[in-house]
Amino acid sequence: MLTCWASALSMFAQDTQTTTTSASTSEIHTLFTKGNGTCKIPHGYFIELNGEYARFGHKSEFLPGMSMGIILNHHWTIGITGNFLNDPDRVTGHHNSGHDSISVRHKSGLNGGYGGLLLEYILLPQSKFHVSFPLMIGGGYVYHSHYGNLNDSTDTQNKEYHHGTHFFVIEPGVKLEVNLIKHLRIDLGISYRYSPEKDHLATSPDMVNQLTAKLAFMFGKF
Repeated sequence: MLTCWASALSMFAQDTQTTTTSASTSEIHTLFTKGNGTCKIPHGYFIELNGEYARFGHKSEFLPGMSMGIILNHHWTIGITGNFLNDPDRVTGHHNSGHDSISVRHKSGLNGGYGGLLLEYILLPQSKFHVSFPLMIGGGYVYHSHYGNLNDSTDTQNKEYHHGTHFFVIEPGVKLEVNLIKHLRIDLGISYRYSPEKDHLATSPDMVNQLTAKLAFMFGKF
């Protein structure tokens, strides 16, 4: 009889330990709240508002952006992402616009954006602080806007000229993520933006192929 009771007690303790361990591993730990409970959802979603700081050619730029997608089993992210560039007063002075017959005075702007498919792996997503590895594959469009007059003594009227191009881009990176509360994360990351298309002024190596720093706020069910 004592042997039976001992066996039953041992089995109960083992089951309790397994349940506790399972619950603790699925619990999402956050920085500012306690008693978060377990997260049982196999699939989640997110909406991210971000800002990138990167160099485009000789000047650093701020690129606001947005991402959204789904999270599979807490670890895998599939979504779409995009960032936008708007610098209407990038250059002032006298320069060649890229056309043989046009030399433009006054100022030049750089506008456009890029984005595409977002794939990401999240390491230890239940921890307060964890690391993720995003990869963006897509395309973009960048164009120069020139404002001024032609280099011709007979032409004194200010005009506007545009020239730009589409390009393929790939951007791998790494991010530090912090679970602030159950449905809010903050990300700080760095990535490298690369395009193999280098024949045009807008996609020259020093224009697109650059390191990028990013700060993001992610809302969703993780």
